[in-house]
Amino acid sequence: MTKRRALPAAVFVLLLATFLRFHLLEAQSFWNDEGNSARLSERSLPAILEGTASDVHPPLYYVLLRGWRELAGETEFGLRSLSAYAGVLTVAMVMALGGRGAGGQGSRGAGERGGPLNSSFVIRHSSFALAGLLAAVSPVLVYYSQETRMYALLALLAGLSAWVLLVWLGGARPGWRWAVAYVLLLAAGLYTHYFFPAVIAAQGVVAALWWLRPEWVTGRAVADGRARRLVTWLGLAAAAIALYLPWLPIFIRQIGGREGAPVALADFAAESARWLVLGSTVAAGEASWAMMAAAGLLLLGLVVGGRRSAVSLLLAVIPLALMFLVGATDPAFFKFMLVVVPFMLVLMGLAWRARRPWNVVPAGLIVAVLAGSLLSLGHLYGDPAFARADYRGMAARIAAAAHPNAGIILVAPNQWEAFTYYHRDGAPVYPLPRGRPDPAVVEPELAAIAAAHDRLYVLFWGAEQRDPQGIIAHWLDGHAFKASEEWVGDVRFVVYGLLGEPPAAPTPSGATFAGLDGETITLHEFNVWPAAAQAGDVVGARLLWSADATPRRAYKVFLHLLDETGQVVAQRDGEPGGGARPTTGWMAGELVTDNHGLLLPPDLPPGDYTLRLGLYDALDPTRRLATGDGDGLTLGTMTVR
Repeated sequence: MTKRRALPAAVFVLLLATFLRFHLLEAQSFWNDEGNSARLSERSLPAILEGTASDVHPPLYYVLLRGWRELAGETEFGLRSLSAYAGVLTVAMVMALGGRGAGGQGSRGAGERGGPLNSSFVIRHSSFALAGLLAAVSPVLVYYSQETRMYALLALLAGLSAWVLLVWLGGARPGWRWAVAYVLLLAAGLYTHYFFPAVIAAQGVVAALWWLRPEWVTGRAVADGRARRLVTWLGLAAAAIALYLPWLPIFIRQIGGREGAPVALADFAAESARWLVLGSTVAAGEASWAMMAAAGLLLLGLVVGGRRSAVSLLLAVIPLALMFLVGATDPAFFKFMLVVVPFMLVLMGLAWRARRPWNVVPAGLIVAVLAGSLLSLGHLYGDPAFARADYRGMAARIAAAAHPNAGIILVAPNQWEAFTYYHRDGAPVYPLPRGRPDPAVVEPELAAIAAAHDRLYVLFWGAEQRDPQGIIAHWLDGHAFKASEEWVGDVRFVVYGLLGEPPAAPTPSGATFAGLDGETITLHEFNVWPAAAQAGDVVGARLLWSADATPRRAYKVFLHLLDETGQVVAQRDGEPGGGARPTTGWMAGELVTDNHGLLLPPDLPPGDYTLRLGLYDALDPTRRLATGDGDGLTLGTMTVR
């Protein structure tokens, strides 16, 4: 590719990368980790250093974000734009790396007049543009370029430090400026993420390969001085570590204890490959053809690239191997693999070196990979199923309800930063549990919170880790009335009414429901209060059930509020006990107390309404249980003022 064609190709790729990274940048809410970044960057520099000393990430990104917010503001767009710009620079770096892989060192070395930026490797072959195009549309690179976290910066530093290393190794007389730049980039990587030592280890193997086979790394043979250059690299790495010494004790304290459950190598390879190619915004099993095409491109790049592929292969495989060896195989750690993505894309770009007419094969594979990437990006931009948890929307809904005596519980507490980014005043926020969940500590806290409020909004996130016994959910289901429940991303958003004790004795019933497997379920008594309410209030129903035999299937309870024409104007469906007492766990003759809340719509007109109750198969809502002459039981009427 000539210079005249190379420049427009590079400009097009960078414009595309910029568009994709800034497109709908502010559309989604901050999720909890982004909220942590946003709130931490509000602090002074000493406070940031103090905070990150106990955080799971080192401080450099937060320090940069602290300065960036002064320039770009504290909106989602402003704070995320730091990652977006880092993402665009990463695409440029992939093109530079792809140029080296495609064309060798070029006519001039790093220590010669003109420097590496004037060497011919950038324009020797169009594979550099292909690598850049794949980087521009890479789902994982775009995703993390739209997140207020350090991962886009991590990918940039991994690629940039590798490029500087190759320039330094390829120079006939390696200049000290490149050596200093390399040391600073390594130190910056160490201060950005605790996984960066894996990048340094991979680059050390590249330096050792240069000592053994310099032509495999820089495209030209070197007769003398190789051992001295390798020793110098060790000195540069040591200098970077010396700059990191103030943080080294914190690194040692932080690196242990986060490995995931044991995973077979084949499973890790398959899952990580899918993530690297398509990201996390495609459903399992979707776009398998894109995976096959990516595998074909990688294989073809290795074959066609020959020894030119060795550097990218090492820089991609070694961090992956280290992830597996240290047990960082859970999908939550896959974002560490952003340090691998630039080199994987360079390998794919090498496939375009296939000679005519065989280059029709990589052309077809490229189209398939690009189609898979665009499919994933379409999900990222427009499919709510793949959206981040909408803390902005949840905070707005709570504010719009404007309940005069509401409280908010966050389970787990590390949602606090993201939620309070949007919820700055109004209802008090209670992060629970504080430390290890202990019923003797948590339940009195819940009782005190419940006594102070008439309504609770509860955000459950990662409860299986922070409250594995379900202490908070079980207490609330037994002492409050669950009025609504929905998933907002990976957050379970629940509204509870706190109604105190009923003002009257329960109403005897004795109504029986014919179970679908021959059992009989009896409603012994019920209590519904308040009898008069306002639109937007929660009405509670306390039910007392039993079954003559343990049901073999789960049933759900429905509460319907009907207007004078028989139309349903409010509805609540749920398993008994808020899901904690499914009917499949009832013992024969056991009495089961069951609380349900019905949230009245805020625009419900005043008038008299009828409340009906029934049961249905949890797996098939059309199969209702018969009772009396129908499939529902009238509990009474209530008035909306």
